[in-house]
Amino acid sequence: MASRWLRPFAAYLSSPLVWRFNRRGVARGAALGLFAAFAIPVAQTPFAALFAVAARANLPVAAATTFVTNPLTVPFVYYLAYIVGRTVLRLKSESVFAIAPDAGLFERTLNWVVTLAGPTYLGLLIFAVAGAAIGYLGVRIGWRIWVGQKWQRRRRQRAGSGPGRSVTECGG
Repeated sequence: MASRWLRPFAAYLSSPLVWRFNRRGVARGAALGLFAAFAIPVAQTPFAALFAVAARANLPVAAATTFVTNPLTVPFVYYLAYIVGRTVLRLKSESVFAIAPDAGLFERTLNWVVTLAGPTYLGLLIFAVAGAAIGYLGVRIGWRIWVGQKWQRRRRQRAGSGPGRSVTECGG
């Protein structure tokens, strides 16, 4: 490998398993990329790539699916994650920032974690697990439908090119 940063990972990155487009690898890559997109707040793409290499998933798909969270979608995702987390934890909206003005740094930090960061990250973890499951199943089902349609098309073409017809009549 030319890059000194990638040299320690050369054996893993040269494995054909992380570059092959098959249904298992792509489904794993989509699941890992979506999990990293929601569960990891920064550097999602490198983490998704590490996950993909470790799980022998498709690395390009894992890296690409992390872009479901991008600068345009993050405010909405984080707000929805906060709402979901707050609902799961059954926090009342009045409890947000309900702290005395003379509270110390520790109390303010703890209040912030309990009222904002905690519910938001819980919501993000829920999104990560649900997104990974939906991504995995979506790719597996979509791949199956695509392959089934290809087989049906082949059957129709073979049925149309019965005995007595020339190759040019069959479109070949």
